[in-house]
Amino acid sequence: MSLLISLLIAYILGSIPFGLLIGRFWLGVDVRHQGSGNIGMTNVMRVGGKLPGALTFILDFGKAWLAVMIAAVLLAEESTPEPALGILMLVGAFTILGHVFPVFLSFKGGKGISCQIGTLLAVYYPLALVGMGTWLLMFAWKKISSLSAIVMLCVLPPASLVLPGMIWDLPTWDLSTIQFALSLLLLYSHRDNLRRLREGSESTLQGPSSTTSSQRSK
Repeated sequence: MSLLISLLIAYILGSIPFGLLIGRFWLGVDVRHQGSGNIGMTNVMRVGGKLPGALTFILDFGKAWLAVMIAAVLLAEESTPEPALGILMLVGAFTILGHVFPVFLSFKGGKGISCQIGTLLAVYYPLALVGMGTWLLMFAWKKISSLSAIVMLCVLPPASLVLPGMIWDLPTWDLSTIQFALSLLLLYSHRDNLRRLREGSESTLQGPSSTTSSQRSK
């Protein structure tokens, strides 16, 4: 029962569209009708600047982290003191599902990268560091947020298989399987970005002064 409650809380938390709320109450715009039309950090940053974008990242990151922390407490009360990483990863996955398919926005949400990082930080922080490091290195090189996210998503599945095994001598198949499924889902959510990258038309991350309706971001 605690697991079902944890999954429900995770999905509801994930469904809170912080980017949309920040756009409406801080910027006075509906970010779904600006820039790429996405409610994630990158589009909010394009539309409103660094501070609104950073706040969007923190809140989207935080809701995934919080969902896993709540689950850890609920599950510890019912069973073992330390729930398995795979179980906590499943809870984080439901937060990501809520973000990508939010019940409050007719199941049309963001692309889940901030929630992915928040989930990993709560479940297994070395893997979060690998993900964030990959994203930052790619962004420093190309200045394309979507490309950085796509490369990160490709790196995370093998890293989730190898990294825990290096420390514990055994791979965590449950963690790796869920991460592989999440990477496939989030890569699919970036399908338009992948098309524009192939065409060479994906834009770099710029400030709100250069935002036009033709710009695209994750």
